[in-house]
Amino acid sequence: EIVNTKVYVSCIESINKFYVLRANDVKTIVQIQKELNLEVENNSMETEDNNEGGKGVEVLDIKPGYLVVAKFHDNFYRAKVLSLFIKLDTSLTKVNMAKILYIDYGNIGIVPITSTRTLPSSLLALPPLAIQCSLFDCLALGEATTTAFRGLMNKHCLLLEMMVRKEVLEVDLIREVRDNMGYTSVRDVLVSSGKAVFYSIPYTTISNMEERKYKQLPSLKDGSVHTVMLSHLHKLSNDQLPQLSVQLLSDKDKLALQLPSLMDQMGEVYGVKRSEELWGLGRCWPGMVCAVRDSRDKMWYRGQVVKVVKGRMVRVKYVDFGNTELVPAHRMRRLFEDFMELPALAIRVCMGVKVEGVEVMAMLKEGIDLVDLEMKIVEEGCEDILPRVELKVEGNSVNKWLKQFVC
Repeated sequence: EIVNTKVYVSCIESINKFYVLRANDVKTIVQIQKELNLEVENNSMETEDNNEGGKGVEVLDIKPGYLVVAKFHDNFYRAKVLSLFIKLDTSLTKVNMAKILYIDYGNIGIVPITSTRTLPSSLLALPPLAIQCSLFDCLALGEATTTAFRGLMNKHCLLLEMMVRKEVLEVDLIREVRDNMGYTSVRDVLVSSGKAVFYSIPYTTISNMEERKYKQLPSLKDGSVHTVMLSHLHKLSNDQLPQLSVQLLSDKDKLALQLPSLMDQMGEVYGVKRSEELWGLGRCWPGMVCAVRDSRDKMWYRGQVVKVVKGRMVRVKYVDFGNTELVPAHRMRRLFEDFMELPALAIRVCMGVKVEGVEVMAMLKEGIDLVDLEMKIVEEGCEDILPRVELKVEGNSVNKWLKQFVC
């Protein structure tokens, strides 16, 4: 799986053609090189013996597509033959040449066919370790773009975020930095520094980004009883059944207790200078996960786009609390994968008692806010129907209390 993994950039031709190597494959590369160089050294000794016996040097019969061993500087590597051609040397003698791709790094080489060797069978089945990529939705503005891109790589270990899965992966690269800025998107830095521009195509599908979803809590079964806390009381709907979002307190993993720490981490990452420049959102779409800064308490929350209302105004749902808010896009940020490990905590339910008027809802909120609630699932919900519940506060039924206001 290549969705979110640490990589090194091994070869750069441009921002639209470069190769990465998984960090976990570095040891494999070292082992391959040791094996190849030992194999070539042993074969060279055999060749010297053959030369003394008058047998000469064996020349491989290779064709485009063949895998071989080829030299680069002083070491030997796995390579794929791309094409064959003939060139004249300084003495006008014809020399058979091969254009090759070093499959574990991505760089191209031109070598005499006589310098290639047979690839050991033990290494034939191992897939190429270099992965060809392109920066998603990013248009270069000349050679300066490639130069800046190379400077940002500089042998750093990066987090690869796959945007579109094709034969050539379209990705963003996230660089971890040490100056208390947390993460830096290489793509965003190129654009913000004027070295590249976003090349948005209105109908482009961002498969992996659109498929990113929060983990969900297990469904609540009929008759089960849970301890919960109110996170949001929703406006009275047309069916006049009170709807509320709650957080579980009685789950075995105590997930709700992990939320404050997660929000603190988000504050450290997104609270730095140039946050919008580094991780601001170029565009939004319904279902997109994001980080959102609340205008009142200035804290960062996990969100999900409900609707793009107009221009850069977006309706966002706070997935851990259940409420929605209309926010300007400049208060939204790219949500990093680390912040998606915790499931979305808000569970939306309804009470099976019809009520009328905002006054009753205000009294309901006052009675159940900031206290532990006992919640029994009366009827399990489904995709379009909310779970129906009965609530108790210190053993007293909230549902029965509400019935006194039914006309």
